[in-house]
Amino acid sequence: MLSRVKPRVGELLKPFTERISSVGIKPNHITVLACIFGFFSAYFIISGERIPAILFLILSGFFDALDGALARNERLKTDFGGFLDSVLDRYVDASVILAAGIYSGHVILASVAVVGALLVSYTRARAENIIERCDVGIAERGERTVILIAGLLFNYVFHALIVIAVLSHATAIHRIIYTYIQTRK
Repeated sequence: MLSRVKPRVGELLKPFTERISSVGIKPNHITVLACIFGFFSAYFIISGERIPAILFLILSGFFDALDGALARNERLKTDFGGFLDSVLDRYVDASVILAAGIYSGHVILASVAVVGALLVSYTRARAENIIERCDVGIAERGERTVILIAGLLFNYVFHALIVIAVLSHATAIHRIIYTYIQTRK
């Protein structure tokens, strides 16, 4: 759902992407930085330092949006860049969700949430090999990040993990059904 605002975000970031592109910064540099910030967030979550964890998670999300905007706005999009972004996003997803499980003492629940988060991405990637688009569902990366940030902010991490687990698996199942229907047309 939040991915539908991508074009608007890209437009808002245009002056910034022009400037950073002019100094030689590439989307892959930003992608790696987003991943590093995500790992810092995971560290702070495990340490119980929720405010720095939230700040680094927000920075990771911002830089994740920025790398795509930079690639699109400045025509720096590459197949490898898209691949790298997707892979590093999964590392961040897994690390922050598992960190939340460690912090809250609910590692098994976090593991279920991680599997769901990974399947959201995987079902889309596989589906888009056989149908044009498969961006249905309500728990893409942006939504999961917002849910985790809210859980950390209000110290409802256990509840956030439940919501992420349920919505991620619901999204993956929705994508399976949607793809099935699309292939039958």
